[in-house]
This record gives sequence, structure tokens and C-alpha cells, in this order.
Amino acid sequence: MVPMSTELRRARTAFLSGCVVLVLGAAVAVFAAVDKAVALPVGAVPVALLFMVVGVLAAVYGKRAEWAEKKAKAEREWRTAIGPLLRQWPLPAVRLTSDVDFGATRTRHTEGANPYVPRAADRPLRYALGARRFVLLRGESKAGKSRTLAEAVRHAHPEAEMVLPRDAKAVAELSRLEPALPLGDNAVVLLDDLSSADLEQLTSAVLDFWAERAVLVGTITTARFESVLRTGAEVGVAARAALARATVVDLPFELSEAELAAAHEDYPDEIGLTDRSSIGEVLVGGEELVRKLRAGRRDSPAGQAVARAAVDVRRAGLRRPVTPAELTHLFPKYLERITVGVDPSPDLFAAGMLWASAPVASQVALVRRVGAGVEALDYVVEAEADAEMPDFLVPDLLAITGPADAYGIADAAYAAGKVDLARQGFRRAMEDPESLAAAAFSLGVVLAGSDDGAGAERAYGQAVEAGHSTYAYMAQVNLGFLLLNRGEVEEARTAFQAAADSRPLERGPRARVGLGEVLMVGEEYGEAEKLFRQVLGTEDPFNRAMALHGLGRALAAQGDVEGAREVYRRAVDCGHPEIAAWARGALGEGGV
Repeated sequence: MVPMSTELRRARTAFLSGCVVLVLGAAVAVFAAVDKAVALPVGAVPVALLFMVVGVLAAVYGKRAEWAEKKAKAEREWRTAIGPLLRQWPLPAVRLTSDVDFGATRTRHTEGANPYVPRAADRPLRYALGARRFVLLRGESKAGKSRTLAEAVRHAHPEAEMVLPRDAKAVAELSRLEPALPLGDNAVVLLDDLSSADLEQLTSAVLDFWAERAVLVGTITTARFESVLRTGAEVGVAARAALARATVVDLPFELSEAELAAAHEDYPDEIGLTDRSSIGEVLVGGEELVRKLRAGRRDSPAGQAVARAAVDVRRAGLRRPVTPAELTHLFPKYLERITVGVDPSPDLFAAGMLWASAPVASQVALVRRVGAGVEALDYVVEAEADAEMPDFLVPDLLAITGPADAYGIADAAYAAGKVDLARQGFRRAMEDPESLAAAAFSLGVVLAGSDDGAGAERAYGQAVEAGHSTYAYMAQVNLGFLLLNRGEVEEARTAFQAAADSRPLERGPRARVGLGEVLMVGEEYGEAEKLFRQVLGTEDPFNRAMALHGLGRALAAQGDVEGAREVYRRAVDCGHPEIAAWARGALGEGGV
């Protein structure tokens, strides 16, 4: 039983006492009215009435106090629920937020004169912020994305409430919060430095929720954006769907002639500013930090071990600061890769941490403290993107972190072609209720790609049972194709139909493509043609390409050779390599 608070106990005591007094007063009054033969003291009836009035007042006070305490308790519980999800509460106005709040790196200029160098991207970005509900600024690491976005948001929505979530998972959780986060008519939600795993959290339901309440703004590196859009990676289908809904504005890394002139005027001491550098790279001392890391083998092997571990855990998909305990676990193995015969003692680890966190001239360090954890500078992480990553890292990370971290690690492993580690990571992520649906779907994709059809079927079934609308739909569709490829046509039809019934055509074109393929197997070519033509009217490039290929086959089967050839020519130019290859093959087969 949950213990009762003092305030609630007092309220209930007042209510019960009032009820007792009311009953006593009523009893005396009734007794006097009914048995008039009994002589009562003078004034007994007025006293009884007084008891009744006092009892009513006490009971009402007690009940109102009880309601007030329950409301206050619910408010405290709600605040406790949002505490881990937001970086600031109450919500600040946009004009009161700092560049650091937007994700800009703190440098030696941050606390003093820190003028903004206008960029060519300012105008399209500010227009998008005024006209769209989901805007992303894309560019290379340290191109100046966070600062540019901060200035644009302050210009477009200075008085808006600023929602600063801990991460993209928090954005999704806030969309399911009851009662919902109280927002005014104008609010902005920040999504800084998005990864593929972050985008997977931004399902259609989450984006729909926020589109009605706020403007979603964020930054993403060009490398991550292109990785998400890479074809053939079904694991990232939800991430690609999220990107498809965003208005994307590009920020060039290099400064234009006008921008460079303004930068020299505003920052005359920064001699590294050239037409081939970015302002962010120079202000954080990016090149100097990379040189320091690479010289660490000579200058401080322990420091290089700490910094390399902090860099690599981010490359491996850990989307939060790494804890000192986790770094301590990895430190001996990293140190052994750099030097031999050195005892990885706590004192040596502390010395290495001191070296790695010591700032260079820009007052920026390789790693920085973030809350109770440590995080490597994103510029250095991007600069080391092609460095060899030790084989022990991902298994160790999955062992020492929790299920909530596993999806990002598995997603990164899958993108790197490490299928066995991705399988292990997705299984681990399924232990986290928030990640269950996405992890089960992704595991199904991995298992299907490994020719484990039975395992894939079970994983897709778990994704459907998780009840997440987006992943349940995608799992039903993939299950349908899995069953169709096994020759289980009616079972495939059932899966595709369930997926199609769960959402309208525009949001669920692939289920219609699947139903069209079922009709093709049943030689119902006319009906299949109708479905494929419906999908061609949607805005989904991948499924339009699939529909073109299906439509060409349906027309050919009905004897419309010229129509089929025309459709295949369109499929060749659809922009999807696999579909284009299929179409070229069909054109060369002689039948059409």
C-alpha cells in the first residue's frame, strides 16, 4: 500500500470529523423532533443545528482539501515524469536560450564577444521555419549548423516556448505523455545532431502529434543523412520516412567570399579562417584537436586511450555520454592497442582523462563532461570516421550498457555491415519496452537477409504484437513478402490486407504493392494493374518504383507489350538502382 501524505491524511481527518459532527447534530435534531415527550435541555435544538452546520462545513473543507492534495500529487507525478525528458523546465522563451542550448560547442568566444557571421543559408532557413512544421539543417560537422539554426529560430520565433528534449526518444515519449505537455500557440522543439536511430523514433504518429503543436527543428550531418537514404537498408525505413517529411536546408562547409570577409572582421585573431575552412571548425580548433589525438601515442598513451574510447563509442552508436565506469572498462583494452607493458591503474586512467579533457587554444577539449558522463567532440568523431574500430568494442558495449542503448548500437553495426553484431544488438534492444517494436522489426529484416525465414517470421510477429502502428504495419508488409516468397499465397494475402486496412493508401502504399503481387501470382492481372496504378499516384519514390515494375509485368501478361515497355522505361529512370536493374532485365528478355 502506498503511504498517505500528511496533507492528504489531514484532509481526510477533517472530512471524517465533519461527517461525525454532522451525524451527531442530525441525530439530536431528529430525536427532538420525533420524541417530544422527552425533556431536552434548553437550546438543544439550536446546538444540534449548529453541529450540523459545522459538520457540513468541515466535511466540505475536508473533501476539497483531499481533492486539492490529489491534484497536487498528480502534478508532482507529472513533473517527475517529464523531468528525465526535458533539459529545462519551465520552458524558456526562444529569445532567452543560448547558443549552447542549441548544441553549439562552447569556445573561448562564447562568454564574450561572439558575433554571428551571416550565412547564405539564413534566408531559406528562416523562410522554412516560418512556413513548415519540420525543418532540418544539413551540413558537415562543425559547418556551423547549431549556431546558424539558433540565429534563424530566434529570428523566426523569438517569443515561442522552447522545448529542449534530452534526445529523440524523449520527443517520442513526450508525444505519449498524459496529460500532454502544456504549450501555447507558438512552440519550437529542438532535435540536435540527429542519427539514424534518432530518426527511427520520429514515426508518423510522433510527427503528426508535434505538427499540430509546434515547429520541429533539428540538425543532421551530411554523412548521416546520406547513410539513412542509402538504398537497400530496410532497417532504416522509418528513418527514411521521417526524412521524407522534413524540409531540408543545406549549410555549406566552406565560407563564401562575403562570409569569409565578415568572419575576418568579426574574428580578426582567428588566423585559420580560409575559403576552405568552416567557421565552426576554426573556432573550436578542430584541426588542432585532431592533431592532438593522433599525437597522443607519443604525448600521452593513456590520454589517447581515453579519447579513442570516447570517440569510438559514439561511432559505435551510443547516443548518450559514456559513463566513467564504462570508460574504465574499455580503458585497458585501448591502452593495450597503443602501448604494452603498462599497468592500466586508476591513477593512469585519471591522468589520461586529464589529458583528454584539457582544452587547446580554442578552450575546447577532445572530451568534455556532460552531466555524470563524458562525450567526445563531434568534429573529432567525424574526422575519425574511417579509423579502424576494434573488434571487441561492440560486444563489450552491448555487455556493459543497458537494453535502452542497444538499438542505436545495433543500428550502427548493421550500417557497418556487421550483421552478427546487429542481430545480437537488436535482440538485446527488444528487452527495452520503448525499443521493442523497432528492434523486433529490424531483427526480422536481419534474419530474413540471413535466410532464417522462421526466425524472421517470429520477429515480425513480435513487432506486430507490440502494437506500435508504424512498425506493426511494416512488419505485416515484410511478413507478407516473406510468406509470398515461400509460396504461402493466402497467408501472404491476409498479412498484406491487414497492413492495407491499417492505414490509407498515401501512408501505406507498400501493402498495396504486396496485394498486387498476390494478384499477379493468382493471374488476376487486371486487378493487379489497378492496384499498381493506385500506388503510382502516391509520393513514395521507392514504392512508385516497385509499382512501375509490377505494372509492367501486369500489362505484359495481358498482352499490352507496348504499354509494358513504356512502363519499364520509366522504371529504368526511377532512380532506384535495384528496380532499374530489374526493369532493364525485363526489357532485354525478349518477352516485352
